[in-house]
Amino acid sequence: MKLADIPGVGSRIRERLLNHYGSEDQALLSLSQGNVADLLQIVSERQAIVVSQWVRGMMHGAEPGSFLATDEAVRIYQNLLSSISSHAHTEYARMKVNTLFPSPSPALLAENRRTSEAAAACAEKLRGTEIENHLGKIRPLRVREAARVRGRAIATSDAGAFSDLKSRGLNRMIDLHLAESPAELMDLMGSYSLVTLVGDGECPDGAEPASSMEDWYLVPESVLSYYQDNLDVICAALAASRLLSDAGINCCAARSPAAEVLEGAVHKLSQPGDPESERLSLMLSSLGRSLNEAVSWSNAELKKRIAASSVTLAGDDLLEALSRRDDLRDVFEIRLRGVFQEVRKEAKERVATELEMTGAESIWLEEIFSSELKYPLELDRRAVHAAEQDLRSRIESRGLKGKRDLARLLADKEDLVRDMVAALMEFDFIYCLGSFSLAEGLSFPEIVSEPALGFCEGRNLFLKDPDPVSYSLGAAGFVEHEEAVAVLSGVNSGGKTSLLDLVAQIAILAHMGLPVPARECRISLFQELYYFSKGRGTLSAGAFETAMRKFAVVENEKRKLVLADELESITEPGASARIIACMLDELNRRDCVSVFVSHLAEDVLRFTETPVRVDGIEASGLDDQNRLLVSRNPRYNYLARSTPELILERLARTATGPEREFYSRLLARFK
Repeated sequence: MKLADIPGVGSRIRERLLNHYGSEDQALLSLSQGNVADLLQIVSERQAIVVSQWVRGMMHGAEPGSFLATDEAVRIYQNLLSSISSHAHTEYARMKVNTLFPSPSPALLAENRRTSEAAAACAEKLRGTEIENHLGKIRPLRVREAARVRGRAIATSDAGAFSDLKSRGLNRMIDLHLAESPAELMDLMGSYSLVTLVGDGECPDGAEPASSMEDWYLVPESVLSYYQDNLDVICAALAASRLLSDAGINCCAARSPAAEVLEGAVHKLSQPGDPESERLSLMLSSLGRSLNEAVSWSNAELKKRIAASSVTLAGDDLLEALSRRDDLRDVFEIRLRGVFQEVRKEAKERVATELEMTGAESIWLEEIFSSELKYPLELDRRAVHAAEQDLRSRIESRGLKGKRDLARLLADKEDLVRDMVAALMEFDFIYCLGSFSLAEGLSFPEIVSEPALGFCEGRNLFLKDPDPVSYSLGAAGFVEHEEAVAVLSGVNSGGKTSLLDLVAQIAILAHMGLPVPARECRISLFQELYYFSKGRGTLSAGAFETAMRKFAVVENEKRKLVLADELESITEPGASARIIACMLDELNRRDCVSVFVSHLAEDVLRFTETPVRVDGIEASGLDDQNRLLVSRNPRYNYLARSTPELILERLARTATGPEREFYSRLLARFK
């Protein structure tokens, strides 16, 4: 196989595939493995589905789309895909379901059947585990550049080291500086909460010497941002992987040492922040407000206390001040110092208590609240700035250590995360198939060689609470009537069209290698499925010539299953019966299986030349509420009673007066 051989892969898409995968062999390998997630990065969803179908088909000698020969057959197929997809929890699984298609290829059917059998076993093992809650959170991982780090910088005095760091792209994540002198480095330290010094130069107080040149150490955010962006996905993936492992399903290495390390690190990453860092951060954010409030309180308190006090000078004090020519201010300061000290002490205690300062942190307040006696009191703004800078540095250092510890553990785990998420998206496709099978009570059909289709207790998947129906065409072995071509007669609303839909559902699912909605089923492989509906597509146009052209496609020699619903609507009844009879004879001669729903069963049978069976779905009468009593299971070789007769009977029962007599006279004509 070559890329150019795949329908839908033109020169532009081929070029994209080569650019993405690097080579044609690698592209074909990925396509053959059904990796639709990769394809979505290159082409649209519709193109990805088409390409995936064709690659699988070419690998197994099947042509996508060839089995479904009419629009009505395609409609049934698409509705089945929707039903299956409703059990998917990821967009990946939903899209991969859409890559399934029916075909007569035994190899493809066998492969799909193995997958479906394993899927059903997985779904059974996972009953009650609520793994759906985790799979529903799985989505493609986000990969984007980490947000730029603010407040920290990396500096070096070595031009070579600076060039190396820049070539690694660290300048896109954090400020890099070439500080060629101690003075330049000191200037930098005043501008950042923390400066990491790379190289062998002397590291001044306030900066930290780098003990590693790895990205996880210098800028741990470059590693952690990937996990923070995808935290909910990764946590869900780990939880789902544990459930699978506990159930004995090893689709990803949930219990490997690397996975255990990943789980521990991600758990820490998802936990609330460090309490000490939070305390320091709260202190930093509240420091300015708390200090200003303390100064305002201090000045108000000083004013109140001084206004309520008096100073008495002894004569000796006054004489000494005059003889030494001292300013009386010194004398007043000496007498009021106690008041100032008390208020200053109380102000510091108020700030220390409010900000929960511990240990040496209260020393900052000694410098911030000046010991100089003056009114009004003022803060030392340089001391306030120094305290804020110290707090920022402590917060950054403490937070950076925690980030580095986690980044060191997670630096080499991206491939593990990517593989785990990819495996779970693939598993969701499997689980979707298995859940569909269990929810609908499906069973795998037996493939037989002779043209046949038969089933016991089949259930139409498009109906709510359908009645189980059994039916057989050809040598399926369920009943003694082995005619492969039949006319289905019966009452309106008796379930004839629903039975045709059920036959189509079983045929399509069986040819997809999937289980079918029946307790037991035997079916031969058909090359084509024709389904002609009475109310959709070409027939609804009412054009006889167009209809005939449409029906002529069944003339080919391929083994086919043909379903038709009330073809008599194409023209007048007499001609319709002859046309239907001719079509049934042609199908009978071509080793095909077919069932036609018709109200002209008696007339059709009169014109047929080959063994055509007439089956009937009959209403046995009316119940006490005048509702039709219908047995949904067709009776073989039986012409069913018509609906008009029963409707007239219902009208005759419920009407009164002259109307009742009229309906009774009409009903008598059917006796």
